[in-house]
Amino acid sequence: MTTGTLSAPRVVVLGMMSRIPVPGVIWQTVHYLLGLQRLGCDVWYVEDHGMTPTAFFDEPQDDGWQRAASFVDGVMRQFGLSGRWAYHAEHGGRRHFGMSESELQALYRSAAVLINLHGSTKPRDEHIATGKLVLLETDPVELQVQLAAGNKDALEYAGVHSAFFTFGENFGKPGCGLPVTPGFDFMPTRQPVVLDFWQDVDVPARPVLTTVGNWRQLHREVAIEDQTYHWSKHLEFLRFLDLPARTNQAFELALSSCQPEDRVLLEAHGWETRPPFLTAASVEDYRRFIASSYGEYTVAKDQNIRLHTGWFSDRSATYLAAGRPVLTQDTGFGDTLPTGKGLFPFLTMDEAVAAVEELRANYAVHQRGAREIAKEFFAADVVLGDLLDRIGIRPTHRHMGPASRFRGLPAELCLQSVSRWPLRLLDTTTATVDALVRSRLREAAGRRPAPAPVQAPEVSIVVVVHNGVRFTAMCLESLLADADAPAAEVVVVDNGSTDETPQLLDALHRLDGRVRVVSLNRNMGFAKGNNAGIAAARGETVVLLNNDTIVTPGWLRPLLAHLADGAVGLVGPTTSRTCNEAEIESPYRTVGELAEFAAARSRAFAGRGFDIGMLAMFCVAGRRSTFEQIGALDESFELGLFEDDDYAMRARAAGFRLMCAEDAFVHHFGQASLGTVLDSERYDDLFNRNRARFEAKWSTKWTPHARRMSEAYVDLRDRTCRAVEELTPAGANVLVTAKGDDALLAFEGRTGGHFPGLPDGS
Repeated sequence: MTTGTLSAPRVVVLGMMSRIPVPGVIWQTVHYLLGLQRLGCDVWYVEDHGMTPTAFFDEPQDDGWQRAASFVDGVMRQFGLSGRWAYHAEHGGRRHFGMSESELQALYRSAAVLINLHGSTKPRDEHIATGKLVLLETDPVELQVQLAAGNKDALEYAGVHSAFFTFGENFGKPGCGLPVTPGFDFMPTRQPVVLDFWQDVDVPARPVLTTVGNWRQLHREVAIEDQTYHWSKHLEFLRFLDLPARTNQAFELALSSCQPEDRVLLEAHGWETRPPFLTAASVEDYRRFIASSYGEYTVAKDQNIRLHTGWFSDRSATYLAAGRPVLTQDTGFGDTLPTGKGLFPFLTMDEAVAAVEELRANYAVHQRGAREIAKEFFAADVVLGDLLDRIGIRPTHRHMGPASRFRGLPAELCLQSVSRWPLRLLDTTTATVDALVRSRLREAAGRRPAPAPVQAPEVSIVVVVHNGVRFTAMCLESLLADADAPAAEVVVVDNGSTDETPQLLDALHRLDGRVRVVSLNRNMGFAKGNNAGIAAARGETVVLLNNDTIVTPGWLRPLLAHLADGAVGLVGPTTSRTCNEAEIESPYRTVGELAEFAAARSRAFAGRGFDIGMLAMFCVAGRRSTFEQIGALDESFELGLFEDDDYAMRARAAGFRLMCAEDAFVHHFGQASLGTVLDSERYDDLFNRNRARFEAKWSTKWTPHARRMSEAYVDLRDRTCRAVEELTPAGANVLVTAKGDDALLAFEGRTGGHFPGLPDGS
C-alpha cells in the first residue's frame, strides 16, 4: 500500500476510548496520536465503531452519546489535540460530533491511512472505499483462530483491510502456536510510547512491585484442536499466590473485575490490593502510580503464554519508560526484546523468586536497563516509524529507528576466506553480495535522498572506505539492519573509491536518512578519513568502524555501557582477527553462526571488560568530548598502520583508560583495504616507516602486542617444538616461520630464529 508523496501524510486513528474510558486505553490511544503527530503526520482521531458507550449512561434517559463525545473532546484537549477528532453516534440518532458527516467523509477520502486500532471498529463502506484501512490488533489469538477455522464473519471483517499488524510479534515464527491463514500476513508491531510523559515524574518512589489489570474475565476462551486456551488472568495470578511469602517483597495490585472474596484471598497471601483505575479523571493518578512503583510484577494470559505469541503489554511498556523494571510471565517476547537487565520473563515460581532477588540485588542496573529497552524498542518514533515504513508512508520527520527494509545478511552467507593476501572470499559469498549490491542499486533508482532525522543522533558511526564494495555492502547492511541499536547515524567517508562503492553509498543514502556520505577526491589514508568523519559526526558518542567488519544485533549497547564509566576513554569489542588480546577464538563459519556466537558471548560475559594497552581501530567507541580532548588522529602515518598505537599512547597520557569489552563481539575480516592497495613488500616498507615514526615520536621501542593463547594454539606450539627436536640434528640452526612468538623457539639442543627476520634482528 503506497500513498504518494504528501509532505504531511494524513493519518486517521479509529479508536474506542469512549467504549472503555479507562486510563490504560486512553494512554494507549494517546501514544499513537502524539507519536504520529511528532513524526510529522496530520493526525485525526475518530470513533466510528457503532458501539453504545454504556459507561456514559447513568440513567436510561441520559444522552450517553453526547457525554461520550464530550469525553473524547476533553481527552483531546488535555493532550493538545483540540479539534482533531470526530464521533459518529450510529445508534444515537446517527448524529456526528466534532465534524459534520460530510467533513468526516472528506477526511476519510483525504487520508493516507486509516488505522483500525485494537481492531475495535467494524469497517463501514466509507472506510473500505478508501482502500487504506489497516488492521492493528493489540490482543492476538482469537482472530487468528477464527480465520484459520474459516469463520465467515472473521474472514469478511478482516478481509477488507489492506494490511495487518499484531502485538503477537512471534506470528509465523517457529515455536509460535498462532495459526497462519494465507492472505492474512500479520506484521509484528508493539505499543509506541511517548517517552517524555513517563520520565522524571515528580512522585516519591515506594519499595512496592505493582501492576494494573483485570482479575477475572471468563470469556474469549479459544480452542485449537483439543486444547482450550484461557483469557482470564486470575488463573495465572493464582499460580503465584505464595510469591510474597517466598520473597518477603511488597506487592500491590490495582485490579478490576475483582470481587471482595478474591481480595480476601489475595490479602491472606500477602498481596496488597487497591481500587482500580476506572475513570477518565484518574489518567494522571494512573501515571503517578506507575512512576512511584519499584517495578512491575504481572502475569499474562494463558493464550499468549502457551502459544508463545510474543505479546507484550502496553502498560508494561510504560513501566519500562518510567525506568521501572518489569517482571512478567514469558509469552516469548524474549525472541524480540532483550531480557535480563530491566526485563525478566518467568514461567515458574522459582524463576519469579529469582527475578525478584536479582532485581533487589542490582536495582540501579535494572532501572537503566528498563529505560534503555523503552528507548530502543518502544519509543514512538521507532515503533511508528517502522509501521509507516511497512505501509509505504514517509512522514516529514523521519524516525530514528531502524528502517524495516534492511533485513540483514543471509544467515547462510559464509564468512570464510579463500586467501588472506589479498583477502578473497568464496565464489558463492561473492555472488550473494554482488546480488545484494545490485538489489540496493535497483531499489534506490529514481528515489530522492531520504530525509535525515530531525533530531541529532545519540551515536555517530564513522566508516572509512576505499574500494572493496563487497565488504562495505556487508558492513553497512549489518549496521542498518540492527534493530537493537540506539538512535545512530552512519557517516561513510569515501576515500576516492573507483569501483561501485560511490554508487552503493548513494543508493543507501537514498534509502535511509541515517546514512551520510563524505566524499574525498583520493585515498587520503585511514587517519585523515576518520578525522573527516569525526568532524562531520553529530552524535555525543562516536564509533570508528572498519568497512571489513560485520556487526550483530546488540553489538553497540555493551560498548556504550562501558563508556558510562567516565574514567574509560575508549572501548572496543572482542573480534575474530586483530593484533592483540582482543582477538579470541571464533568457531563460526556463517552469518547465522556469527550471530549465535556473539549473542552467547554477550550473555556469558555481560558487563565484563578488561584494561588493554592498545585498541586497534577496526572498532573503537568514545565520547565526542574524549576525541576532542585527545585530538585528531596523526595523519603523518600515511595510508595506515601505527596510528592506533599512537592514539592509545595519547589517550593514556590524557588520563583515560582503554577497555576491551568482553561482552561485545564484531567480526573483522582484516586487511581488506591495505591488502588490496599494497602488496606484501610495500606493506612491509610502510610498516617499517611508520614504526620508525612511532618510535621517534615517543622515544621508545615498539614491541608486538600480547595475544591470548588458546588451548589449541598452545598445543600446536608444543607439538612444533617436539617435532623440531625429533626431526632435526642436535646443534642445528632452526628457522621458524611465524609472527614472532619466542615460545616457538623453546626447543632443546638447537639454535632457533624467526623467519623471515628483519634487519634489526626481530
